Amino acid sequence: MTEPKRGANPYEDISKRTTDHHPKLGLMIGGAVAAVVAIIAAVVIFWPSGDDPADAASGTGAEAASNATQQNATVTISGEDLPPMPDSGGLLADPAEDPANGLVVPTLTGESFDESEVVIGAADGEPKMVVFLAHWCPHCQAEVPAIQQWIDSGGLPEGLEVYSVATGQDASQPNYPPSNWLASEGWSPKVLLDDEAQSAAASWGLTGYPYFVMVDADGKVWQRGSGEIPIEEIDRLAQELVAGEAPTADDSSNDGLQTPVDLESGDSGSN
Repeated sequence: MTEPKRGANPYEDISKRTTDHHPKLGLMIGGAVAAVVAIIAAVVIFWPSGDDPADAASGTGAEAASNATQQNATVTISGEDLPPMPDSGGLLADPAEDPANGLVVPTLTGESFDESEVVIGAADGEPKMVVFLAHWCPHCQAEVPAIQQWIDSGGLPEGLEVYSVATGQDASQPNYPPSNWLASEGWSPKVLLDDEAQSAAASWGLTGYPYFVMVDADGKVWQRGSGEIPIEEIDRLAQELVAGEAPTADDSSNDGLQTPVDLESGDSGSN
C-alpha cells in the first residue's frame, strides 16, 4: 500500500535552527505550538457536534444548546403540582378521566443551556405545547426531528407556542450531552433545563418519555400524552387547541404505535 504523502512541517526548519543555536528559544516556540494544538483539540472535543452557533437562529433552543455551559439547572416551581398522567391504554390521556384536565399548570422558571432565563407558565395568556425530553430515550430522538420538520414546514398554527424541558440527564446514558443532540437537530423551541432531581418533570405529572402537555390560553391542562405520538396527531391536537375546541382522545389511532419509555425502569412500555 502506498504511504500517504505528508505535507511539509512548517515548524521543522525553525525548530532545527533554534535548537541548534538557541536551545531556550526552541523550547519556548515548542511550548507555544503545543499550547495552540491543545486549544484546538479542546475546541474540537467540546464543540457541539453537527452545529455551528452562527447557523442557529437567535433565541432558539439550538442557539442556547450551541453555547452550552450547563446540562442541568436550578428550577423554581410556583403553583400546585399536577397529578401523574393516568394510563388510559393509549398514547393520549382520556380528558374525561385525567385528574389534571382543567387544572392550572405550575409555572417553571429556570435556565437554558447557555444560562439564559426560560419561563414556562400560565400567566402569559397563550396556548402552548410543552414537550419533556430525555436525551437517551429512543422515542424522544425520533420525535424531535419530526416536530422540527413540522414546525419548519409551517405546520405550527399561529398563536401556539412550543416549549421543551430537557430532563432525565444522565452522563452514563447514550446521546449525552443533550445540548449536542438538540443543537444538531436545529431544535427551535426554547429549552428549560430540569434539575438533577427532575423536579420540573415531577411537578407536571410526567410518568414516561416523551411527555406532552397541551395548555390552553387560561393556563389550564387541555390534553396530555406520552410516547411517540405521530405528527399527524400532534397537528390535530394543535389545531383543535388553538381553535378552542374541546379535547378528545382517539385511542383507536394509537394501535401499534410506540409506547412511552417508563420513568422508573427506562424500558419502553405502558405507564
